[in-house]
Amino acid sequence: MMQVRNTTDLRTRPSLGTYTRHFFGAFLPYENLVLATRAIGVFVLAVGIVMGGGLASAQVYRDAAPGEMFYGMKLAVERVQLVLAPNQEYRTRLHLEYADRRMDEVSRLAEGSAADQEYLTEVLAGLERELAGLRDGLADLKGSDPEGVVEVAKLLERKMAIYHNGLRKASDYVSPRLRISLLAAMDTVDGVSITSMAVIVEKHLAGDEQAPRRVVVSKFEERLRVAEEKLGALPVADEAEGPAVTSRVRSSLAEAKQLLEKEDYQAALSKIVEVAELTKEAEQEILEEETEAEAAAEEAVETEEDDTETTEEETADEAEPTEEEPPADDDETADVPTGSSDGESDDAAGSGSR
Repeated sequence: MMQVRNTTDLRTRPSLGTYTRHFFGAFLPYENLVLATRAIGVFVLAVGIVMGGGLASAQVYRDAAPGEMFYGMKLAVERVQLVLAPNQEYRTRLHLEYADRRMDEVSRLAEGSAADQEYLTEVLAGLERELAGLRDGLADLKGSDPEGVVEVAKLLERKMAIYHNGLRKASDYVSPRLRISLLAAMDTVDGVSITSMAVIVEKHLAGDEQAPRRVVVSKFEERLRVAEEKLGALPVADEAEGPAVTSRVRSSLAEAKQLLEKEDYQAALSKIVEVAELTKEAEQEILEEETEAEAAAEEAVETEEDDTETTEEETADEAEPTEEEPPADDDETADVPTGSSDGESDDAAGSGSR
């Protein structure tokens, strides 16, 4: 009996895991604890991959695409490599490498199916993080590596031009709703590009040989060319409605060119920033109109489908045969002549007997 009681006590006694769960549950909900544990587990595994197998092991996850099993591990490995970066310059170049990966993913998803495009928002958020890392890294390098920051700024400016073209191309394949997210990413790219140009201009004005006049002028000319391309895609100003954004963009572009000819690079850069803000405002208005039109079209299609279903149901109801009279009515109708015949027979029999 004692043996049975001891065995029962062992089976019903709470385990160490139960005690632990109740203890931490007092401070953190169990569901959140599970999520946090999983995140920590992924991070620890990523550290093990990087530290144990080096970059060779990390390459296993490099080709994972959004939506696939190992994509989360791929991002975790990237985070670990950033944490373990030996200095700011190396960390900035890692951000640039990861931004290249996000851009490749954006291009593939945009040209893919509608199901693929649903992952664009997640990937664009990742791109925004890398761009923020590039911007912060450039600011840190201005203080920690004033001699090497110019080369990094020139590299970033070239890369941002490539990113901008890639995002604009991707916007041709997606809906207006997703185009808004792409436009936000393009604005961030423009911000990093302008920050890079500001570093180049500052170093040129300080007499740095790594930022000669020809480099500064070429960067400005490239920015002006991109701005003019954007201007060509904007709607023409309607004089009846007053000066539109396009007119203001055109005026600011003309002023920027004049300032560039005068070699007033700081003022020209300010005009470039103004042009970027005006263009962003105009593009945002266009996208909002397209999004509203798309939503209205989808609503019209849904309404038409509902009307079609209702019409089909009504037609089906009209086509159904009417219900026949209950058999009881037929029996009652049939009983009338039968009863009459019996009555007549009885009368005949009665008269005969009389």
